[in-house]
Amino acid sequence: MIAKARELHTSAEFEVLDLRLWRADRPVDVLVSNAVLHWVPEHPELLPAWVESLAPEGVLAFQVPGNFHEPSHTLIRGLCRTAWRHRLGDLAREDAPVLSPGGYLAVLADLGCEVDAWETTYVHVLRGEDAVVRWLSGTTLRPMLGRLEGEERTRFLADCARVLGEAYPARPYGTPFRFRRVFVVARRTSL
Repeated sequence: MIAKARELHTSAEFEVLDLRLWRADRPVDVLVSNAVLHWVPEHPELLPAWVESLAPEGVLAFQVPGNFHEPSHTLIRGLCRTAWRHRLGDLAREDAPVLSPGGYLAVLADLGCEVDAWETTYVHVLRGEDAVVRWLSGTTLRPMLGRLEGEERTRFLADCARVLGEAYPARPYGTPFRFRRVFVVARRTSL
């Protein structure tokens, strides 16, 4: 994927690394993150270094999912704590790994930024059988599925389909799925 990006965008620089270790070697005009920060629970502690890396008037923009208290997530955590507690119980974190829009506003404003922070709840219409499980398999369920193989994985996915199917019933047009996102755009205004 990086090779294709380099081929298409020859004037841009691309790096693959642990974002907890990233430090700019010169002031940057724009830092963008899309649906990554929630995988790094300590990311609010990284914000000061990122703001410091911005050039004057530089912008930090990111979005993170904010649906950790929706049934999709609470039901999965419930499965991990009960029937699957011996294999997955440690993955059932109750704390949301992201801040509220107001939380990000406070952190970034205290760092000398002008901040716009907001949330939007989309209602996705998911299609097909076990649509919510398939949607979550690429994100929320990844840590669990990474531990399970074969029949064990099949049983876990069947348990997920059962509880999520009750919470998100399919309609003739598809399965409505609420998905909240938090957006932040911070401009460095002071040095």
